[in-house]
Amino acid sequence: MKYAWFTLCFSACLILFGNAQAEDIAILKSADIAAYSEAIEAFKEALPTSFNVAWEFDLQGDMAKGRNLARRIRASQAHAVLAVGLKAALAAKLEILDIPVIMCLVLDPEKYALPSGNMVGLSLQIPFDQQLKPLQALIPKLSRIGVLFDPEKTQGQRDQLEHQANSLGITVISQEVHSEQDVSLALKLLKKKVDALYLLPDSTVLTENTLDFLVSSTLESHIPLIGFSAGLVRSGAVSGTYLNYADLGRHAATLVPRVLPARASSLLGTMVTPAVVHHAINVKSARYLELPLTPEILRSFDEHY
Repeated sequence: MKYAWFTLCFSACLILFGNAQAEDIAILKSADIAAYSEAIEAFKEALPTSFNVAWEFDLQGDMAKGRNLARRIRASQAHAVLAVGLKAALAAKLEILDIPVIMCLVLDPEKYALPSGNMVGLSLQIPFDQQLKPLQALIPKLSRIGVLFDPEKTQGQRDQLEHQANSLGITVISQEVHSEQDVSLALKLLKKKVDALYLLPDSTVLTENTLDFLVSSTLESHIPLIGFSAGLVRSGAVSGTYLNYADLGRHAATLVPRVLPARASSLLGTMVTPAVVHHAINVKSARYLELPLTPEILRSFDEHY
């Protein structure tokens, strides 16, 4: 009986001690979106055991609600915050000034002056040189890449692509589009000038109506189409380089210990390059285009369709 009582007391002390040592984390997400939930679940699973997710809030797309929730977090004992999505990041920027914030799944953060001084952001931008190098092996004569873009949406990305492509000896030939209806003519003007067509995440260029057209037209013209998601590669793009939401969540978890005030982290105020990048290839499209599919080239792509 005495032994059982001792064991019970000892176990209770361990639990109390463990809780006392755990540092509390708050999660703020912009909306109930599958991508956000996938990142958050991976974050929680990968979080070191010395941290505990004590609060999890959903803005439900409401910025005013988000600011109220962010004020609640600031008044709590949270040691760090994970902000998922743009509205969550903006609410944190406006209301959480003295707690480290890790933000992820935010498109075009620079446009919103993110991250602020107490924040670190996980970039959604994969350096273009990481995307282009696998293509040089897959497309041996790659020297000219075509790009369709809406200057109001992806001018900055087009400029970055051009700069990094030039450093690899690749010329970027661009054609502006200002509406979905411009895509057909723009592609016709590019087809005879390029060795591959590179898709940017541009909602003017890529729509439900233009996807099949771009895939079929490039295959017919024997021009490799390069995508930016697994879905595009499955749909017929020859290859694509992209991020996984769960990978981003796991990466965010590794940043938590590094942004605590005691570390005086140099990460704060910066954007961090993604730790894991996926390269996919559509083998059927590549064979149709008679591209070299040596074992070495296939090994450079971690996903095959």
